[in-house]
Amino acid sequence: MIMDCVLRKIKMVIIHMKLHDELQCVITYFVDFPDNFFSSPSLLRALVPKENDKDLYEDTYHLYLILKAKDFDVNEAEILLSKILQFRKKVQIDKILDYNPPEFFKKYLEKNRIGFGKDGSAVHYFPMGKFDSKGIYMSAKFPDLEKSYTQIFEEDRYILKKQKKMPKGSYPGVIFIFDMDQLSFANATDKKGIEYMIRILKICEECYSGFLIAFHVINVSSYFMIPLAIVKSYLSASFMSLAHFYGFEGWKEVLLEIMDADQLPAFLGGTRCDPDGNTECKTIVCQGGKIDEKYYIHKSKNPLEKAPDVKKLTLSRASFSEIELKVDEDESLIEWEFETKTRDIGFGLFYKETVDGEEKITELVPLLRIDTEEYSETGVYKCEKAGTYVILFDNSYSWVRSKEIFYRTKIVSPKQLEVEEKD
Repeated sequence: MIMDCVLRKIKMVIIHMKLHDELQCVITYFVDFPDNFFSSPSLLRALVPKENDKDLYEDTYHLYLILKAKDFDVNEAEILLSKILQFRKKVQIDKILDYNPPEFFKKYLEKNRIGFGKDGSAVHYFPMGKFDSKGIYMSAKFPDLEKSYTQIFEEDRYILKKQKKMPKGSYPGVIFIFDMDQLSFANATDKKGIEYMIRILKICEECYSGFLIAFHVINVSSYFMIPLAIVKSYLSASFMSLAHFYGFEGWKEVLLEIMDADQLPAFLGGTRCDPDGNTECKTIVCQGGKIDEKYYIHKSKNPLEKAPDVKKLTLSRASFSEIELKVDEDESLIEWEFETKTRDIGFGLFYKETVDGEEKITELVPLLRIDTEEYSETGVYKCEKAGTYVILFDNSYSWVRSKEIFYRTKIVSPKQLEVEEKD
């Protein structure tokens, strides 16, 4: 009710301004509301609980972009905001800048911000055609990629926010350059690689609405049309309208309109080179390439089902199972490992207690669908207090397939942990 009230009030203000002026003035007026409007705790708290996400709570322009992304439709804006809050909670957004990406990501993917455009926008370059699609998903689980790219997006947001001309005004956006040069048929048709690409783009579309202002896809070949047909079916028309496609010619002139020549790498049509004269600018750009198999995290040659202390659980379609774990000491660790033979399974960890005679369930590890076809899933959780912890395996979303799960758990007491650390 409070959310509806706030969003309706904002919508009424915007509609009123639209009757008197152009959209550009609407934007300026909105993002430069009087201090007492957006300093009102009740209004902001209705949109974003400050205790849960102070950063978004205080980012007036981000809140504006959420409304703008849905054409100021009250109900749609509320749904989008809910998705954003859930995502930020899942990736632990308050700690994302301290996240340590996988080693392979640092070597093959991390360096992609090539500089800033003439308007201050952050510009990223991704050599998509040279990426080792199979190597990427064999070297990381999607949550690792999700956090790694979210870290990059959040770094952009922090950098760009510093460029604001008004305390509550707008700030520059982000531009992507996707280079499809050397795209192979194998990569163009790789189902899992395409799935990962879609999921990353959906994060951009839903959780960073309005920040991405354009993406330029260069060196497009006939192979590229295969994944494009799939990808665009999962993205909105408004998001796809940000895309600009080029063959092997004509794009360098466009990039020079976006960036100054001395800022644009030489291999993209500018004059910028590495200190040693290298035109590929490898000091600022990861140029892709085949990922060394030493980074692979294959499933063990001996499946988990054959390992000691492993239990088997069969979940029929549309069902779930709860496994209770008794933790006797504060600061203990819960360790787990599990795998399914086919597709994915939902997994979550919860704390169960009785408060004032009523059962209370607290979510500790958000329920996620985890794919363990390639390798088993392992994890650990530090228990702040003793009590009853519950692992949930969820197959309720599958109305067709039953699932066989092989799992093992271990509780490590503080004393055992000290011994292990000494060893």
